[in-house]
Amino acid sequence: MPMPGHAKTRVAVAVVAAVLGVSACADNIDSSAGCPLTCSDPSNKVQTVTLDAVVIDTTVPAGLGMGTEQVMLLASRGDTVDTRLIYRFDSLPATALATKTATTPTAITSVDSVFLRLHFDSLAANVNVPVTLSLYDVDSVGVNDTSPAALAALFTPARLIGTRTLAAGKAVDTVSVQLSNAAVLAKIQNHLPLRIGVQVTASASVSLRQPASETAFGASLYMRVSSDFGVPAVTLAPNSRIEGNNYAESAALRDFMIVVIGTPPPPAGMLAVGGVPASRTYFRFSVPPILVDSSIVVRATLLMTQVPSGSPDPTDTMSVQPDVVVAGTAVNDIGRAAQITSSTLIPFETFKTFPTTSGAQEIEVAPAFSVWAAQTEATLPRALILMSGREDGSAQQVLFYSTEATDPTVRPKLRISYTPRTRIGTP
Repeated sequence: MPMPGHAKTRVAVAVVAAVLGVSACADNIDSSAGCPLTCSDPSNKVQTVTLDAVVIDTTVPAGLGMGTEQVMLLASRGDTVDTRLIYRFDSLPATALATKTATTPTAITSVDSVFLRLHFDSLAANVNVPVTLSLYDVDSVGVNDTSPAALAALFTPARLIGTRTLAAGKAVDTVSVQLSNAAVLAKIQNHLPLRIGVQVTASASVSLRQPASETAFGASLYMRVSSDFGVPAVTLAPNSRIEGNNYAESAALRDFMIVVIGTPPPPAGMLAVGGVPASRTYFRFSVPPILVDSSIVVRATLLMTQVPSGSPDPTDTMSVQPDVVVAGTAVNDIGRAAQITSSTLIPFETFKTFPTTSGAQEIEVAPAFSVWAAQTEATLPRALILMSGREDGSAQQVLFYSTEATDPTVRPKLRISYTPRTRIGTP
C-alpha cells in the first residue's frame, strides 16, 4: 500500500533541507578554518555536453493500487474510455431516535430522502449535451468486489437504484442523486453494506472529475431516518470494512474508480505518460560524478522524441510534470519508487504539449541536480519521473520513444550545461 502522505513529505523536506545546505555558494568566502571551499570560477565558460545517460526508462502505473488516486475520472467516451466510480457504505446506522422527544434509539423502520451527493470539478466538466448519472447496487455475494470486470457486470437495469439527468450546458459542481428508499432500508434492516456504482452516459463524450474521500470534497450519503422532521438527518462519508483490519487498504477502498475501457499500454519501444489508468515514465541516469559534485549545472534538458498517440482530447493542451524521485536504494521496486517523489517541493518547469504532436521535445530537469548533489548515488539513485499534470483526472496520454527504439537518434538523452567549480582556500 502507498506510503502515507506525511511520510513522503518528511522524506521530501529532508532532501530539500539538504539541498539548501549544499547549493548555496556565497560571495563571502570564509576559509579561516583552513578548509577549502568551492564556488564557480567566473572565468570559466559554460560548457555543454549531451550524454546517453539513461540506464533505465520504463512506464509504470501512476498509483500503488486501487483507490489510491486523489481524483477519480467518471467518463463515457464511446469505445475509447469508460470509467465508473464505486462508493462503499459498509456501516449503515441500524437504530435512531423515532421522534425528537425520544430518549432511546430504536430500530430504523423507514428512511426517506436518500441522496448520494457528488462534488465534481466544474472547471474540468465536459457537459455539452444532457448527461445522465445512473446509480447501481454493486454489492453481490460471491462477486470479487475489487475486480473491475466483476463490478462492471453488476451495472444492470435490475440493479438500478437511482438516476438523474443534467441539462445541457449546466454548470456541474455539487450534484445530488436520489436513491431508492426501499433499497436502502432493505440494506439497513438486513445489516448489509450499501455499495453504489456510478455511471455517466450521454449522446456524446462526457468526462467529470470527482475528488476522492482522501480530500475534503469526497462524496457523501444523506438520508432521513424518521418521519419526525425534528430528528436530524444522517450524513455518512464512505466507509469500508475488509478482512484482516488493514486500515490503509480499508481507507483506500472507501471509494475508487474502475476502468471498463482504458487507454492501451504503450507499444514496444515507447514510453507513456497519462492515460487511464494513469501511467508515469520513470528514468534512472548514470551521470559522471564531476557534473553532480564538482560543477554548477546551469541547465539540464531531457531530450525526448514524441510520437502521436490515439489519446482522447487530442487537440487540448496536456501538461507533463517532471519530478525528482527521492526513494533511496532500499526501495528496489521501480513502481513504488516512482511514487516517492519531491511532491512538488522542488520547482520543475511544466512541459506542455498536444497528444498529436510529433518530433523532438525538450524537458527541463536542472532542479534535480541540486537534490542529487545533496546525497551520494549510493544513497539516492539519479532518478526522475514524468507524470500527467491531471493524473487520474484526464484520459489524455502522450507517447515518447524509449531507449529501446531501433533508431538511436530518437532515444532519450540528457543535455547538461555547466561550469566547473574551483576550489578556494588552504587545505
